[in-house]
Amino acid sequence: MKHFPKVDDAMTIHSTIDVIDAVLGLEKYPHVLQLREQRAKMKHLTQTSYIAAIHPTEPRNFSSGLRAALAARMAGLWKSTELRTHYVDLLKDEATELQSIADPDFKPGDGDMRLATILAHVDLVTLSPKEATRANIEKLKAAGLDDADVVTLAGIIAFVNYQVLVVAGLKMLRDN
Repeated sequence: MKHFPKVDDAMTIHSTIDVIDAVLGLEKYPHVLQLREQRAKMKHLTQTSYIAAIHPTEPRNFSSGLRAALAARMAGLWKSTELRTHYVDLLKDEATELQSIADPDFKPGDGDMRLATILAHVDLVTLSPKEATRANIEKLKAAGLDDADVVTLAGIIAFVNYQVLVVAGLKMLRDN
C-alpha cells in the first residue's frame, strides 16, 4: 500500500495521488488504468471531489480528521476494505476519539449529542438512504449543526458513498 500524506498536509500533495488507483493497486493492472483514462475527466473530477470532501482548504466545523474518520466509518459499513484502510491510515496521528469514530460499531457517550446525531445520520444515509427524511435534518440542526454544516455533511456522505461504489466496480474489473 502506498503511503498517503497526513490529513493536514498541503492539498497540492493530495492532488498528485489518485486515491482510487492507489488503494486498488491499479499500477499493476494496465487494462483497468486504460479504462479509467478513457474517462479522464471523470477520474479527475472524482479526485478533485475527494480533495474537496476530505482535505478542504476551509474545513469549518468538520476538521480533515473528522472527515477522514467519517469516511473510514462509511467504508467500513460498506465493507470496502481498501478504502477503509486508506482512511484509517489518514487517522494514525489523530486523536483516539477520531480513530474510534472510524469504527462502524462505535457509539459516543451520552454527553456528546452532536457527535451521536452526526454518526446516526451518516449510518442512516449510508445504509438506508430512502429512510432519511426532513426529520433527520431537523435532528442535526437540534444538535447544533447550521445549514452550512448540514450541507458539508451531506457532501461528505455523498462523495464517500459514490467513491465506495466506484472502487467496488473497478475492483470487480480488476479481479476478473
